[in-house]
Amino acid sequence: MKASNIFWGVFFILAAIAVILNQLGLLAGISLINLTITIFMIPIIITSIKHINFSGILIPLAIIGILYSDKLGIQALTPWPLLGSAIFLSIGLSFLIKPKQYFFENKNHKMKSFDDKEFVEGSEKGEVSLYNRFSESIKYINSKNLKKVNIDCSFGGMKVYFDNSKIEENEAIVYIDARFAGVELYVPKEWNIINNVSCIFGGIDEKNKKEKLGDKNLVLKGKASFAGIEIIYI
Repeated sequence: MKASNIFWGVFFILAAIAVILNQLGLLAGISLINLTITIFMIPIIITSIKHINFSGILIPLAIIGILYSDKLGIQALTPWPLLGSAIFLSIGLSFLIKPKQYFFENKNHKMKSFDDKEFVEGSEKGEVSLYNRFSESIKYINSKNLKKVNIDCSFGGMKVYFDNSKIEENEAIVYIDARFAGVELYVPKEWNIINNVSCIFGGIDEKNKKEKLGDKNLVLKGKASFAGIEIIYI
């Protein structure tokens, strides 16, 4: 089941429960705005637990704590100490515990980080893995039979150029794990983008998209947490 389906399913179920409880007078003293934000946060936490995404778990919990700080008796910790602690805990835990990945690591093409510009040759199987932490990087992929690309970017920015690559078959897959990051994909204007990325406090934008496209598909999968993905057709 897609994370987006889980999110909206849980959201509307909780909204229905909230309406009933409110009519029964069981939510007296709770702000409607706070309640709405809380309902919105709970599906984010659930989907983040599924992917072991610490930022998607701890930051929404911190926001809920801020909303109900008076009832919980933690006014001294809100808002910034609690929110800051959640962010730092997310960073620390992401280093200590490897989240569930959509990625694989090719034996002949190990993932490693680079700063600035890097020309990356695809393996014989058409696989490429890109990795970036706490830095800005530019990657130029050179592949004559592109099939799979793994992009792992956290707390930084990455630009990936596909204009010197060819999709041998009709489809290539890009697995993205972006956390507190910005990822820009520069793709040939003839390619079709099929977006299946799950976004949690993130978004995907397309620029220079053409109406007439070819028969080559670039399928995007994975997740973007507090991150933005931009697709630029060139």
